[in-house]
Amino acid sequence: MESIIAQAGDGNLQCQSIVTDITERKLIEQESLEIHTAEQRMLNNQLQQGISERKKVEEVLSTSESKYKILMENLPQRIFYKDTNSVYISCNEHFARDLHIKSKEIFGKTDYDFYPEELAKRHRAEDKRIIKSRQIIDTEEKQVMNGEEVIVHKIKTPVIDENGKITGILGILWDITEKVILQNNAERTRHLASLGELAAGVAHEINNPINGIINCAQILFNKSNEGSGEKDIANRIIKEGDRIAHIVSSLLSYAKPNRIENKRHIHIQEILSETLSLTGTQLRKEYIELRLDIPPELPKVMVNPQQIQQVFLNIVNNARHALNQKYFKSHHDKILKVSAEAITMDNQLYVKVIFHDHGIGIPADIIDKVKEPFFTTKSRKEGTGLGLSISYGIIHNHNGRFLIDSVEGEFTMVTVILPVNSDTDKINHVDTKMNAP
Repeated sequence: MESIIAQAGDGNLQCQSIVTDITERKLIEQESLEIHTAEQRMLNNQLQQGISERKKVEEVLSTSESKYKILMENLPQRIFYKDTNSVYISCNEHFARDLHIKSKEIFGKTDYDFYPEELAKRHRAEDKRIIKSRQIIDTEEKQVMNGEEVIVHKIKTPVIDENGKITGILGILWDITEKVILQNNAERTRHLASLGELAAGVAHEINNPINGIINCAQILFNKSNEGSGEKDIANRIIKEGDRIAHIVSSLLSYAKPNRIENKRHIHIQEILSETLSLTGTQLRKEYIELRLDIPPELPKVMVNPQQIQQVFLNIVNNARHALNQKYFKSHHDKILKVSAEAITMDNQLYVKVIFHDHGIGIPADIIDKVKEPFFTTKSRKEGTGLGLSISYGIIHNHNGRFLIDSVEGEFTMVTVILPVNSDTDKINHVDTKMNAP
């Protein structure tokens, strides 16, 4: 019996031990689960925080990229970025538009894809020089944009990372054509003002003695016998003296181009008629055909008639010279065409007069110089080089415009634009070439 009771006791103890082990195991498992759950919850929180921070970073980057894109696309300058092998990485739309592509299409392209070989080589050599020297290049040069030659200011700089390594080249360029033209015009105005003061002083100093020389030569001419050497010499002195007096007169006109008193409303036909009456005989003598296309209904212009007549005379004389240089005798194309029409610019009414001849024309390399004082293609006896300069000054001070377009060996077309009203604001006087009719 005792043995059976002992065995039962041992069995109870074993059962209690098993129950205890199971309980402890469950507690351990529960603790492990709680720890694992806590760790998982912490990891989830960290993950959520990481995702949130990443979203914030992405938002910041997106905002920054948007601001960068807005800045790049709204700047008027052309901007591009290349790697160290001169391969384009990106550019703004202004630069891409000049290349006739979209900005996203430039990636992977080189200058050889857009420019002539010689120009592409020059760009690449420039890039290599920047990378090697680590210096900025700042230049002004002529380029063709949208089919027109312009002057651009270009800056190219190496892009350097935080380790001091060059990672690419950043370039920016913008059109400064108008600025350069305005600067040149301002410089020309200062030059003309200084030259005008000098011309006035010289002219006044020469005027008196030359008149004395001419008068003395005239006395000698009158007292000399017909056919004598003295009479011939006196005649030559008078002619050369008159030539000097004419130059002095031109200098005075050049020195004081602002004298436009006695302005009045007058039909342009009247001024042309008086001008052609002075030159008509000479034109016919030289076999030059005159063709007029002057509408009778043109409005009157507010001008000084004598000064505008001086301008027209100078233009006609230049046309005569050009035609005679090309055609020594009569020719079917030895023609001077004069036409006029009313035009509107900037809501103001003007009269445009065009003198068109098919003479020898003006070489392209000197067409910008023909209005400079004392510049002339004629011989010493044929011209002083003051005519066009004085004419330009007269039209400028009438708030008008004086244009010259020419192709060497083919034609010259001079256009004079004059305001109808005296209070017309000055229009742009930059000389632009016009297409031949």
